[in-house]
This record gives sequence, C-alpha cells and structure tokens, in this order.
Amino acid sequence: MRVVPITQANTLESHAGAWAALLERSAANRPTRAPFWLLAWWQVFGSVGGRKMASALFYEGDRLVGVAPLLRRVAWYRRAVPFRRLELLATGESEADEIVSDYLGVIAERGHEQPVAQALAAEIRRGTLGPCDEVVLSALDGDDPMVPALAGALGDQQMVVEQSAATPSPYIKLPATWEAYLAALSGSGRYLVNRSLRDFDKWAKGEVEVARVKTPADLEQGKRILVMLHEQRWKSSGEAGVFASQLFTRFHDAVLPALLERNALDLCWLNVRGQPIAVAYNLIWDNKVLFYQGGRTLEVPKAVRPGIVLHARSIRAAIEAGRSEYDFLAGMSQYKLQLSTARRPMLQLRAARAPVRDVARLAIELGAAAWRARRAAPAETKRPEAASGGDPAAS
Repeated sequence: MRVVPITQANTLESHAGAWAALLERSAANRPTRAPFWLLAWWQVFGSVGGRKMASALFYEGDRLVGVAPLLRRVAWYRRAVPFRRLELLATGESEADEIVSDYLGVIAERGHEQPVAQALAAEIRRGTLGPCDEVVLSALDGDDPMVPALAGALGDQQMVVEQSAATPSPYIKLPATWEAYLAALSGSGRYLVNRSLRDFDKWAKGEVEVARVKTPADLEQGKRILVMLHEQRWKSSGEAGVFASQLFTRFHDAVLPALLERNALDLCWLNVRGQPIAVAYNLIWDNKVLFYQGGRTLEVPKAVRPGIVLHARSIRAAIEAGRSEYDFLAGMSQYKLQLSTARRPMLQLRAARAPVRDVARLAIELGAAAWRARRAAPAETKRPEAASGGDPAAS
C-alpha cells in the first residue's frame, strides 16, 4: 500500500473529489467525515493552538482506499505534562468553541479497514506524520469496523492502547409507518409524543406551519431564527449559547451553504400564528436524518412543548420520505431517550508510545481524582486543600 503524507490543507483539498467518493464506499458514511465539513473546520481552527496538518492518503495502485484526516499539536495534562499528540480534525477545540462533530474516524473503503489501519499504525510508529507521544481519536462511531482494526494495529506497533466509552447516540431505526414508530416507543415515550401533540394542537388551534430553508435566499432567515431561538433557550438558564463563540459561528457560516448545495440541509422551524417558536438544524446524509442543533421559545404555556412537537413532525416526515434513521447524536437528554428506540456506542481510542511520560500523566490524573474525591467528601471530613491545577488536557 502506498502512503502519501499530507502537511498542507490545500493539498488535502485537492483530493476532495476522490475523498468524497471514498466516503460513499466506506462502512461509516457520515457528513462529519466529508471534505467540506473537515476542511471548513481546519480553515477556522487550524491556526489555533499550534495545530499542524498531519494527514495521510492510502492507495492501492492509483485507487484511493483510505484517508486519515489527522493533525498534530501539543496537549497538556493538568498543565504539567506536555504530550505531542496526533488527533482527528474537528476535535480538541476549547469547550466554548466546540463544534461537537460526532461519528469521526479514519476512512477506509469497505473491506480495506485492516490494511489501512496497519499502514497508518506503521507510519505513526516511524514518525512519518511527525513526532508524537500519543494518538487520541475521539467521537468515534462505535459501529465503524475501522475502530477495532485501528486498536489492533496500534497495539501491534508496541503502543499501549486504551479504548473508552463516550456518551452514546440515541437514534430511531425508522419503521415503515408512524403507527409502528409509536408502538416501538416505551410507554413514557409514547405518552410524551401523544400528549405533546394533543396539547399543542389545542393551543395552536390549527394556525401552524413548518417552514424550511429551500434556497440560498432563505438561508439568512433560517440562520437568524436558529440563533434567536437557540439563544433564547440558553439565556433562560443563564448561559450564552454556542453562537456566542465567533469561531463556532464562522464554522457554520461556511458549512450551512455547503450543506444546502448538497441537498444535505434541513433547517426548519415551527410557526404558530406567523411566529417561529421552535427550530431544528438537521443534516440529511446517506438517507438518514441527524439532528444537530435546535432551539425553542419559552413564551408559550407550560404544557406546550414546541421542541417535542417539531421533532415529532420531523420524524413523521422522515418516515414518509423513506429515511432509514433519525439520529439525535451524542447526548443523554431525557427527551432523546424518550423519543429514540436504540443507542449507538460512541468511543475514544488512545494509544501511547512514551511509557515514562505516560506514567507521569497517570500519576497526575490519579492525584487529581483523589483530590476531587476529598473535595466531594462530607463537610466534617474535608481538609483544606490547595486550588485546582486546571483542566485535564488544554492546549
């Protein structure tokens, strides 16, 4: 297998067509792995925190069979131990700016996962992608066969491999009819949907419309409604919401038109008497609906649940369109659990190749855990402690 290291974003972009075609031939075709998503992320975040492009392309003859969309940077554990890290594009942002790109991973043509994983692991061991002490691959799709292939290949290169579970993604494997969906829900989920629709219809009195972005001319209105209702929801909890971040906003200013151009955007909102009261930012990809973000007004009666109603209408529309899934993405919010019928595992893979440094990292992490345990002890057993040393791994 021929491996081509990529250190410049424009070089990676020049292969976008072959990359997009490969994604369709992979076992985990996700919009967050597509060139338009990851290259837009790099344009916004690539110059932040000392990041360097460290990607690779994998060929059998002239056929592209793998893409490893990676970067390298220095990450600090407890601001005390620096690690030269390889990680996936669209990960590692500060919490305030985080895009939250679920279902990331190394891309391989279906059936080529093992040779691509072995080739990547060998290149990492040789240092072809730059010096590194650890590889951290997060937001991985637990159903992707590339994950176990990578874990095995990195272990074969004498790296210490850890796999951990992240917050799963609730989703619905959509049946043929709305009635079959309701029948598949738990009793509490079915009650939530039916009661929410009934209370909403009683309050709205039929003056309801679902509007959506269909053309570039509609996009500014849709973005304005999305930001307005998202911020209204979070300001009620004393928080600013994600659009307070200029980096987050810049990313979606770039990605929304790209999604619309690819017929992959369903930005829709629920109007009652001409006023928007709930909004959903959905991605349409590989015949699946992925709910990325939403918002709702609080200026409705307590019994009215506009967010649940918009989800219910979107789920029904997805069933009628013959979609295969409705995915809520990672998160364990109560409404996601009640409206979904299954959960997909999300994973993180970490491989360390600096044993001494990793011992130091582990000692600091254990010390921090012990400190937190003492802080959480009953008041009468607490002892005065020094101030915290900082975040676990911030660049």
